[in-house]
Amino acid sequence: MKCLNKVALIGAVGQDPEVRYSAQGMAIASFSLATSEKRKDKDEVTQWHNCVCFGKLAEIVQQYVHKGARLHADGTIQYQQYEKDGEKRYATKIVVNDLILLSAPNDNGNHSSTQGRQTASGSGKKAAAPQPAQEFDDSEIPF
Repeated sequence: MKCLNKVALIGAVGQDPEVRYSAQGMAIASFSLATSEKRKDKDEVTQWHNCVCFGKLAEIVQQYVHKGARLHADGTIQYQQYEKDGEKRYATKIVVNDLILLSAPNDNGNHSSTQGRQTASGSGKKAAAPQPAQEFDDSEIPF
């Protein structure tokens, strides 16, 4: 029996990533990603996802990802249980292993005809050179 734990998100970064380093010197980047969905006869629903990435990908995130940036993030979902002040708590994180920067590296989510696209992977691959992205009208997206 095959099993699969895969998450693909497209959204906007909520705040500048927080980057810290492990005792072994590995970079760890954390950021929140907002995804929105508009349903018929209902208000727009926004979900916030806590994302984390490691190593070279975390360093790329630190350099290129900022509040408001639009990203496509691929990874796995991870549930954690911990205790704080004697109370059980739960956390859900997306462990990102690949990402595509959908907005140009310093445009903070503003889309224009000079919009760029960069890809990065947790497998140690370098970010690809920016490629021109096709423009589209956000109103054509069903969510």
